[in-house]
Amino acid sequence: MVQDNELSPPKEKSSRRNLLWAAKLIITILILAYIYRTFQNEQKGVGDISKVLLNLFSLNHLPKIIAVLLLVPVNWALESLKWKTLAQKVMELSFWDAFRGTLTGLAVGVAVPAQLGDTIGRIASLKSDRRLEAIGAALISNGIQFYVSVFFGALGWMQVREQLNIPTVTKQVLDILLIIILILGALATLFRKPLTDWHPTKPIFITIHSYLRIAGSYTPAEIGLSALFGALRYLVFLTQFILILSLFDFSVSMIDQFACVSLIFLAKTLIPAVNVLGDLGLREFTALVVFASFNLPPEKIIAATFLVWIINVLGPILIGIFLIWKYKWKQIRL
Repeated sequence: MVQDNELSPPKEKSSRRNLLWAAKLIITILILAYIYRTFQNEQKGVGDISKVLLNLFSLNHLPKIIAVLLLVPVNWALESLKWKTLAQKVMELSFWDAFRGTLTGLAVGVAVPAQLGDTIGRIASLKSDRRLEAIGAALISNGIQFYVSVFFGALGWMQVREQLNIPTVTKQVLDILLIIILILGALATLFRKPLTDWHPTKPIFITIHSYLRIAGSYTPAEIGLSALFGALRYLVFLTQFILILSLFDFSVSMIDQFACVSLIFLAKTLIPAVNVLGDLGLREFTALVVFASFNLPPEKIIAATFLVWIINVLGPILIGIFLIWKYKWKQIRL
């Protein structure tokens, strides 16, 4: 009997390790399939797009391209600082642990729809038995970024609303939707404290409350700091996009460019489930619709969005894949 007890734990440990290894493999295959599908989708008109991209790489454009590349780690560092600020309510987290979790979440996020993959990646990379308590922190982090994107998207919408060639009914629906989201976001922030005093009795609400009650424990300073990191990250991403657009010498005012790019991000924010199909396609489609009113060459618009994706998303995704395999997920007990 003693011998059986001694042999059982190693078997269980080995089974868990094999299961986690298989999970890593499946996630990696899904991520690589996403990348492959993205490049395959670009083959429609790839001749024009590749020609446009090749023309960009010149000495005159080198400073701007370098600036865009340097902003990549800044972008994800700001997201990591936001995650660190919120996750520390549950456990101590170093910047590098937060950075690793952010990139792991990004990689897993393209394999799993909506924000579920991002949350799984972040939580799984935490080195603590209390990692499940951080689910609420991940939801708050994503919620803050969602609100920031909607806020700036609403400003952009106000700027170019009348110039866009879309039906009036669609404009009115979007007006109402943005107002509702902005009001609900503000109310959720102001009245989050009751979550800590809520004591549900039904099992499903008990589970939901265990993840969301952390929202009520954040101080205004912590929420404000996290929102600041989210806003700065948004502005960095916005700046990268504008720098890339400036390589094409578009005859569009800077403020209209900012407005149009904010609408591209807004579409990606309001339709997150499209991650299953590839968010690049959505960004390209939105960019074409938004910039159509300015009579810009479609191949240049598609090339710009593709270049933004390659620089700011593809690289971090590949690093995230490396981190998925490097991290000893055998410590995880989900």
